[in-house]
Amino acid sequence: MSQSHSIRFALDIKDKNITFGENNCAEQLIKGKQSKVFYGKLTYHPKRCANCGMENEEYSIIKHGYKTSRLTLNSTTHYPTYLELKKQRFYCKACETTFIAETREVNRSCFIVNAVKQSIAVESQDKISMKDLAKRHFVSPVTVTRIIEQFANSFRISFQSLPEHLSFDEFKSVKSVTGKLSFIYADSEKHSIIGILPDRRLSCLKEHFQRYSLKVRSKVKTIVIDMNTPYFSLIHALFPKAQIIIDRFHLVQLISRSLNKTRITSMNQYNTSKPEDKKKYRKLKHYWKLLLKDSTKLDYQKYEYHRLFKGYKSETEVIDYLISLDSTLQDTYQFYQDLLYAIHQNDFEAFIARLNAPPVQLSHYMKTSSKTLKKYTPAIHNTFIYAFSNGPLEGINNKIKVIKRIAFGFRSFTSFRNRILLSCNTQIKNEGLKKLTS
Repeated sequence: MSQSHSIRFALDIKDKNITFGENNCAEQLIKGKQSKVFYGKLTYHPKRCANCGMENEEYSIIKHGYKTSRLTLNSTTHYPTYLELKKQRFYCKACETTFIAETREVNRSCFIVNAVKQSIAVESQDKISMKDLAKRHFVSPVTVTRIIEQFANSFRISFQSLPEHLSFDEFKSVKSVTGKLSFIYADSEKHSIIGILPDRRLSCLKEHFQRYSLKVRSKVKTIVIDMNTPYFSLIHALFPKAQIIIDRFHLVQLISRSLNKTRITSMNQYNTSKPEDKKKYRKLKHYWKLLLKDSTKLDYQKYEYHRLFKGYKSETEVIDYLISLDSTLQDTYQFYQDLLYAIHQNDFEAFIARLNAPPVQLSHYMKTSSKTLKKYTPAIHNTFIYAFSNGPLEGINNKIKVIKRIAFGFRSFTSFRNRILLSCNTQIKNEGLKKLTS
């Protein structure tokens, strides 16, 4: 293995036209930092002139000196690493102009090798701020932003097709957008992001989806949503054959919040100066998570010491005591557990039967939730038929929150959108990298 080959292998340089001679590496102080610098030369026999296209015959193109460029490489042992590359200059006798030797390792008029760009693009999917990413690669944050933007430009929404199964959701965006909530939709089967819009208002959504032809929109079979009313209007207007599916998580969330509000109302009744009432108040306040827990998962065999009871009790005994403090809480709790059991068992008939036969002392919070569930009965029926949910999209939203928190927020929606696409859409990442370094 030759010396040039060894250095190319160590620096991940594929171009065999780049060679290294004696004294090929040194340490220098560059931009105030101790750096490692490699010295190489790029030369070859050109086939034709880069300016006029004339073929190189009978020495019509001759060597005409060198031009040295300092290229940024991926760091080695946490040192900034550069390549001082002497590029061959050629002179064309036909057009009497000069041109510089080129290599696949770096784009024309660029001083950052493509391997660094690829590394930035790949590592940007991790939970790391763009400033830290820039420090890691010894480039500026503006350069990182530009590389991510170049990748995002390779991603364009194709208005010629849509997947058969979609998921709609929203997430908290930047301050500059209207309403502070942006819209995101994805493929329910492949879990890949299709598009991100700055605004979730009905007029904005209609304008966007009308860019798809009616033929394309008619191929959509199901759309998973939460109980946001504008989504229903949008789907009925633009997706004539799509079945609406309400996400299971939002069904459980609706009834669990109603039960929790009922618990708070019951708890506040005991917020008095009497010592006995205060004990009940503290118990209702402390064990709120236990009340929301699925009753089939409550442990009735394991006894643990509970400080507020000053003794050992199982989870079922704690629940029995809490719901015995208020008849409204007891009926609402049982109603909640019946609906929860029907959802987990995927039993739509049992769900509707219980919904249509509420207990007498049901809290007004749960009554309001029951009316909402009855209003969306057809969509809830589809929830029990299809296995699709917004779980993957909620996972993407959680990652979006982490990205936003680590970056201490974003000012530009475009920059925020670009980072989301690069971080979450692994399916299109490889295609983007090819375009980025071409």
